Amino acid sequence: MSFSSDRDVRYGDDTILDAGDVVTQLGAQRVLLVCGKNAFGASGADRCLPGLENAAQVRRWSDFRANTDSADLINGLRIVEEFAPDVVLGVGGGSAMDMAKLLCAFHTITDEERLHKAIRAGDSITSRSLKLVLSPTTSGSGSEATRFAVVYIGEKKFSIAGPAMLPDTVILDPLLTISATAYQRATSGIDAFAQAIESLWASGATDESRGYAKDAMTRIVSALPRFVNEPSAESAGDMAVGSHLAGRAIDISRTTAAHALSYGFTKSYGIPHGHAVALTLGAFIEAHVDAEPDRLQDKVSKDAHSAAMSTILTTLNASTGAQAREAFTGLAESIGLSLRLSDVGVTRAEQAEDLATRVNVERLGNNPVRYTAAELTQLVAQGL
Repeated sequence: MSFSSDRDVRYGDDTILDAGDVVTQLGAQRVLLVCGKNAFGASGADRCLPGLENAAQVRRWSDFRANTDSADLINGLRIVEEFAPDVVLGVGGGSAMDMAKLLCAFHTITDEERLHKAIRAGDSITSRSLKLVLSPTTSGSGSEATRFAVVYIGEKKFSIAGPAMLPDTVILDPLLTISATAYQRATSGIDAFAQAIESLWASGATDESRGYAKDAMTRIVSALPRFVNEPSAESAGDMAVGSHLAGRAIDISRTTAAHALSYGFTKSYGIPHGHAVALTLGAFIEAHVDAEPDRLQDKVSKDAHSAAMSTILTTLNASTGAQAREAFTGLAESIGLSLRLSDVGVTRAEQAEDLATRVNVERLGNNPVRYTAAELTQLVAQGL
């Protein structure tokens, strides 16, 4: 598999073993390895350590939570100040890679109050002095392909973005993704599929992002059930590439309403991100197929929206919005994910309203269809 030449992507089975060569080429003397507590060893990524330690002094840091939090970030930034790495190597799922990006973005800050101020300011990250290498151990977040990262201050989510958040090198080794549990493979994989769908219909979509999204959807819809239920090197390869392309797509177009709603499910009910996105995506697919032209955002053309939804219908082998929603639900169920809200702890209309009202509808301009707060509540409540 070859990727466009504008980014350095090392793809293939066992490419994680090239980590030492990669950091050498980047001129590293000291490498801060940011990785999950368990996934680094379980995935087989730890096989890179001999070569990595032969190339540079390595310090490993795994003491952070699954949802990237500013309290963990400040601890990591103080390690950066103490260790003074040349390269930050993020190996893991979305949280590990986001943490690696955030350390590079804010590496001169060690005061918590100053960090919170910088996060809230939301300035574009346009430069960094540290080199950044990312290697995913899941096929889902696409974080290795995007210029943004999520961080929480308490219960409030912030998105940090900028061109300097893109890594210098990506190590895309499909074999690292197989050892995750079936549920982890399912939630990560459905997240990648959701990113491709949302990227295709997003107000911010371009010809380039749509191209990535279409390729990603085609690969993922075929490979995901095999990858979850009977993973192989072949299905892992298709998912790794599909996830990366979905990340490329979303890097341009950004996410839409299903992703915006997902964070409430994750923070309040502990639902992993990909599963949380999937809980409302089917309803959005049906609603977007059936949306009248006057419901579309001003910058979304009727023809472009129709073309996007036609592609999604074809991918799901459906003719109507209702059939597409049913097909998406069937895909989720085939990989062990229930999309019934009662199964994740949401049983009352008041809970659905709370989830919907957490989303600022004024910030949903990237969703192709307009929603009022009441309409968003009604959509969420469909899952009760």
